Amino acid sequence: MTMADVANAQDKITGPWLWMIAPTAANEGGANSTDVDSLAEASGGDVTEDDVAANGASEGDAVGDLVWTLGEITDTGGNNVNDLVNEIGLGEGDVNDHSSYALITLESASDQSGVDMKVGSDDSVKVWLNGAVVHTNAVNRGAGDFQDTFQVDLQTGNNLLLVKVSERGGGWSMFAGVDADVNAVYKAPGGVDGKITGPWLWVIAPTAANEGGANSTDIDSLAEASGGDVTEDDVAANGANEGDAVGDLAWTRGEITDTGGNNINDLVNEIGLGEGDVNDHSSYALIILDAPEAQDGVPAKVGSDDSVKVWFNGEVVHTNAVNRGAGDFQDDFTVDLVAGKNVLLVKVSERGGGWSMFAGVGGTWDIYPGYDAVSVEPAGKLFTTWGSLKTK
Repeated sequence: MTMADVANAQDKITGPWLWMIAPTAANEGGANSTDVDSLAEASGGDVTEDDVAANGASEGDAVGDLVWTLGEITDTGGNNVNDLVNEIGLGEGDVNDHSSYALITLESASDQSGVDMKVGSDDSVKVWLNGAVVHTNAVNRGAGDFQDTFQVDLQTGNNLLLVKVSERGGGWSMFAGVDADVNAVYKAPGGVDGKITGPWLWVIAPTAANEGGANSTDIDSLAEASGGDVTEDDVAANGANEGDAVGDLAWTRGEITDTGGNNINDLVNEIGLGEGDVNDHSSYALIILDAPEAQDGVPAKVGSDDSVKVWFNGEVVHTNAVNRGAGDFQDDFTVDLVAGKNVLLVKVSERGGGWSMFAGVGGTWDIYPGYDAVSVEPAGKLFTTWGSLKTK
């Protein structure tokens, strides 16, 4: 995540947006290119408008000879796209017969239905929200402000907005705003630049007195708390069900904050797994990432107070037996995503003081709403049956 921009329909979202441009056929920019997928044409089909509209893009990813680049656009003038393209190095001089693509995420604290969105464009414009086309105007025109108004529905959490402006000649401009309570931010797909807040499935288990933190990194506190009925290896491979018991506690859904040095302890109190300052315990956070395709060597990050151990699809992928504080990412490693469901389990053992966790995984994926699965196949790490259907 980079900068945030509080947005409404009276104010234009300046970003930073993530930008790409792609050429159209000669003399076919503007209205004629509104429904032509210039991303697909520039990339030989490797990148499509529909894919970016649904899944986003990462800074630095290539489309043809160019890469997705962050940039903040001005909210005035009739040539702000062309000015930005020059500023961030996607083009030079007066760029004609091209389509621009601007990507940003609208963070909403609640569902908001039928809110006004406004755009202005020179020339034609097409808008996607959460993967669906919500507005098209195949027109050749100039623009220095809003021109079109339409209604959209925002969901709680992240709403991916993609705006395409196809330029024929002359000025090249874009203005976009939404009359809703949102923050406008760029987020890398999967959020490795931001932290996965969840909802995760949580449980905590006590360690021996004065033996939390580094000393408990490789001790299976789930097995000890459950008399062996539940183990780390089993949960890491197969997930867990909300409400299932581990000792005197049960797996409980909760969303963690992405800031502060005590976010686990705050969450534990909030969802009823503990009370007050909880020490000499290990937390277990479980989430399932649903990937559209296999992705190898994807960057991942964690931060922890104190020690941390991470499983991915049943295998330990990172361990740091340390006593430390944490308010952000600290450790880097990589994971291999399989096509479909990927089980991520993060254990943070706490000795005393603050208790915090930050986790991010790159690549393209969505959070799967369920947590339970049958066994991971040893060879391919594929899942065969899931306990719930994907919803967004």
